[in-house]
Amino acid sequence: MFIFIGIAAVKQPVNDKFKNLQVLPKNISEDSLDKIMDGFNAMLSVDCQFCHVRDKKADTLMFDKDDKSEKEITRNMMRMTMDINKKYFQFNETVTAEQVQAVTCYTCHKGNPMPEKEKKKVAKDPFNFKSN
Repeated sequence: MFIFIGIAAVKQPVNDKFKNLQVLPKNISEDSLDKIMDGFNAMLSVDCQFCHVRDKKADTLMFDKDDKSEKEITRNMMRMTMDINKKYFQFNETVTAEQVQAVTCYTCHKGNPMPEKEKKKVAKDPFNFKSN
């Protein structure tokens, strides 16, 4: 599932409703923001409380607070994937990295909150150098 598509590609009306947006456009529509957050939920198998703090008294999430480290980690991951896509998948002027989104959360996370570490493959020594 590649929901991250088009974060910056679509111009949206100005929206002052959302506070503390540091990576996503300040003028993002509610629908676009919901789709991106739903994408995180699906690609990482998490719910909103993974990054957002719950106000226990009001029984609601405080989306503008930065109390959880996962939120800043997510911002950094977003910057990283956007940079990778722009650097390596900006094919030409008509096909932009925002449209392609070759690298997403799912590329490494594969539906898990934390990406699994790859086991190093031991290369066989075809010339048998180690035994000499």
